[in-house]
Amino acid sequence: MPRRWVTEDVEQPWTVGEALGVAMGTLRERGASLAASFLPFVLLPILLAVALGFMLHATGELAVLSGPFAKTRSPFSHPIPISPWFPARLGILALFTLLSLQVGQTLVYEKALAAIRKEPVTRGSLGRAFKRMPRIVGFHILYFLFAALTPFAILAAPFALTPFFIVDQDLPLISSLRKSWRVSRHTVGRIWLSLFALAPVLLIGHLSLILLPLAVPFYAFGIAYAYVRSTGRNDLPFIEPTGSNPIRTYLKIVATWLVVAFAGLAWWVRSLPTLRGAAWNPQDMTVRASAILSGVGAVVVLLALLLPYVLDRLEGRRFTSFVAARHVRSQKSGFLTVISILSICGVAISSCALSSVVSVMGGFSQDLKRKILGNNAHIVVDTVAGTSFGDYESAVDRVRAVPGVTGAAPVVRSEVMVSSASNLAGVIVSGIEPKSITKVIELGNNIEVGKLDYLEHPEKLMHLPPGEVIGMGPGGEPYFRGPELGLPDDIDPDVRAVLLEKPDRPSIILGRELAKTLHVYVGDEVTLVSPLGDLGPMGIMPRTKRFRVAAIFYSNMYEYDATYVYMMIDVAQEYFQTEGKINAIEIKVEDADRADRIVPAVVGALGRDDLRVRGWPEINKNLFSALKLEKFVAFIILSIAILVASFCIISTLLLMVTEKGKEIAILKAIGASDSAILRTFMIEGMIIGAIGTVFGVVTGLAVCKGLSWFDFRLDPDVYYIDRLPISVNGWDFLAVALAAFTICTLSTLYPAYEASRLRPVDGLRYE
Repeated sequence: MPRRWVTEDVEQPWTVGEALGVAMGTLRERGASLAASFLPFVLLPILLAVALGFMLHATGELAVLSGPFAKTRSPFSHPIPISPWFPARLGILALFTLLSLQVGQTLVYEKALAAIRKEPVTRGSLGRAFKRMPRIVGFHILYFLFAALTPFAILAAPFALTPFFIVDQDLPLISSLRKSWRVSRHTVGRIWLSLFALAPVLLIGHLSLILLPLAVPFYAFGIAYAYVRSTGRNDLPFIEPTGSNPIRTYLKIVATWLVVAFAGLAWWVRSLPTLRGAAWNPQDMTVRASAILSGVGAVVVLLALLLPYVLDRLEGRRFTSFVAARHVRSQKSGFLTVISILSICGVAISSCALSSVVSVMGGFSQDLKRKILGNNAHIVVDTVAGTSFGDYESAVDRVRAVPGVTGAAPVVRSEVMVSSASNLAGVIVSGIEPKSITKVIELGNNIEVGKLDYLEHPEKLMHLPPGEVIGMGPGGEPYFRGPELGLPDDIDPDVRAVLLEKPDRPSIILGRELAKTLHVYVGDEVTLVSPLGDLGPMGIMPRTKRFRVAAIFYSNMYEYDATYVYMMIDVAQEYFQTEGKINAIEIKVEDADRADRIVPAVVGALGRDDLRVRGWPEINKNLFSALKLEKFVAFIILSIAILVASFCIISTLLLMVTEKGKEIAILKAIGASDSAILRTFMIEGMIIGAIGTVFGVVTGLAVCKGLSWFDFRLDPDVYYIDRLPISVNGWDFLAVALAAFTICTLSTLYPAYEASRLRPVDGLRYE
């Protein structure tokens, strides 16, 4: 029979700070012994995993764990047979790990309860842990499923005491859930805050594994204290519910852990190899994401440490701010505590989302602008009809002499079909001069495979050296050229010529996506088919010409990589039969943002009415206008989320007016005016809104800075960008902060007005 306590079912006052202080004190006293008893249940799965790893290594199956794109092959290029028991072994390992941790956690629950009560643990605790483990496993499954389906796990908080009903009173699972609900419903706010405060330590312990033997007992101590106080099943003396100092101490410890973790992960990120292009792996992404999350967590905890000092300063100013700050930090009923926390969290999450989305959209806009300017000229000179024009040499020389122009290049452009042995596609061909085009666009820097020199000297492609990279795989792995075909010396010369001698072809540069579509590599041949052909006996015959791939470029823009093709300008003029003519003059200026101001100077230097001159803002006007509109609309839509969060502030203040009616009546009875009460509740709502706004905006800034510093990579095969673009603009964050604070301030007007109208007799009528 479970022991009957004298104070059982007597509600005992307790606070979150008190629970954290008792948990930290108990951890210092008995944490080492409890960690030592939990450690074997952590080490057993690790030892089993190591043994399984040696087994997989011996059978060759470990290669499947080397990466998401890894192929399991033997030295003879034959697939290594994977044992049909391989998934079963992994499943058994996962199940054993889960059961081992659950047994250890059940043991921790019982010992933590005894430590909080300052009692010894009776013999047979391990056997009792095995007996109760199925109920604990069932509770954890139900609890996490229920918490995942409810916002902030609010509705799951009343069931957090269930494991201690199981280990303390040996009740069935359903009865324990029912008793936990009955006991916790009056203190759900404090229990939820306790879970919220203990969660970071538990998360850090599970992620690091090193701190797990200490994190689990610490979590159990905090919840065990909530259990013994809520049920009255203890002989502990009553403690006056104070204790902000334990909360500050706990926050300092968590902040220290997070700062140390952030420093270690930041050093790890700096030591990671620089990945380029399609190269991507989940380990790199995981390390960078962990560094960002630890840094953001450290910032949030540091803000929480600063909050009491700010409230202390507000209390020392005037009467209205003193009362408002006291209301914010005072002990409230459980439901009002949850609503107050939700008010702050709602504003914080909405502000963080708004600032982060605005920064990401700004980053995409800047990234798109950079890519467009890197692959296109700042100023384009062409004809209105898009036809070719002559006498371009002198025009190019005059344009280069314009102040502010850093480069100008003639271009022959047309649309054709390109085909290989396995596929075909429509492309835009640009005939260029390599020396001049590299001063206008970033073609030379964007070449991923091959060389720009092969475009000018296509004869070098006929004898590429063995070992040269001729292509890239889907995971960024390089493809090398093999050795030349070896033939006996006594073979017939004509046969040797057919097998080894390659015909002389002009060269061409393709984009990465186009090369994937055509399944070609550097040195392979492709055929260009132009619809503007010659007149033959059967009508107009398409003009065809074979080319050899000189290089493959990667511009980070799918449209360019899939449709753009470059060749020598004289070859293009000959192919399109436009000798002595070009289609456009592409110009680059010193400052791309001032390109429109140089357009009149270029027009004056050309002095030709048949040519038009356009800057890149005019050419891409519709695109960037759409991006600005999209950013503005996103700002408005997410501001509505802040407006919705402000409804919680209205509810909080109205409930505060109802709960503090007696205090408001007393303040009015001793001389407080209606305007003073109005200002008090307005300041209280403004404090709640300011806390949420500061936490949200600063967290959003930390997230964006982390994404910018640690260069968070994305899978380019999915998103076609290798890095998440971020633009950290201080004015954007200031606008978000002002919008959020304004909405929160306006939401305080009605509750404050209702509080100012409360008459002293109404507030004291039922007291």
